[in-house]
Amino acid sequence: MLLLLGLAATPAMAQSADERVPVIQVLGVGTVSTPADVATISYSVIGEGKTADDASVTLATKQRAIVAELTALLGRGARLSSGEVSVIEARSDKCENFTGYNSRPRLSDGNCAVTGYIAILQGTARTGAVDRAGTAVGAVARLGARDARIQGFSLRDPAEAQRRATAAAIAAARAKAEVMAAGAGVRLGELLALHDPNAQMDMAISADDIGSMSLANARPRVEIAVSPKAIETQARVSARYAIQR
Repeated sequence: MLLLLGLAATPAMAQSADERVPVIQVLGVGTVSTPADVATISYSVIGEGKTADDASVTLATKQRAIVAELTALLGRGARLSSGEVSVIEARSDKCENFTGYNSRPRLSDGNCAVTGYIAILQGTARTGAVDRAGTAVGAVARLGARDARIQGFSLRDPAEAQRRATAAAIAAARAKAEVMAAGAGVRLGELLALHDPNAQMDMAISADDIGSMSLANARPRVEIAVSPKAIETQARVSARYAIQR
């Protein structure tokens, strides 16, 4: 009985193997270039004083002026944020082993007496006014910001760029499959499968409105022109096409 069952299954297995559809499998890559429409500016603000309150007041005054200047220059659509605020004690450079590796606690007297306080704030600005980003960096530096810089450029809607790149990748895969089919002397059939090996999409970024502020400057701003590179978005797809007989 077992032998008869095995013999009966053999033709079915052979028939299944014969019915396999010959395919062409290709990898398509699509790349699109999109002008950057978002600039991110980062900076730090430092306030110093004999007391913690003095340092905090100096910091807050500088930050208000910087926020007002950025709002006036970049517009209300800019997204301003701040964080990582800290107020630390300042001591003489003769006070050793107070911080760092293998540090030990010290009494606040002698060489380790507190001589003042330093308040530090980290700020960022995200704006669609890309052409004004360089000018904004110079403006906030003039108002006391430290390490002001353009942190980078990005896209407000990276998902849309990803969709265009994916469409280009699918078209490239189709063109490559047609070339392979023509070279092999066969006709390209229908699309059987399509796969995204990356399987990821970026999230869109939008700017929020902020409160309106104003600041009168004694001197005109120094205009700094910027011309960022276009943002390149790439997509890959794996496509499988049938070969027509």
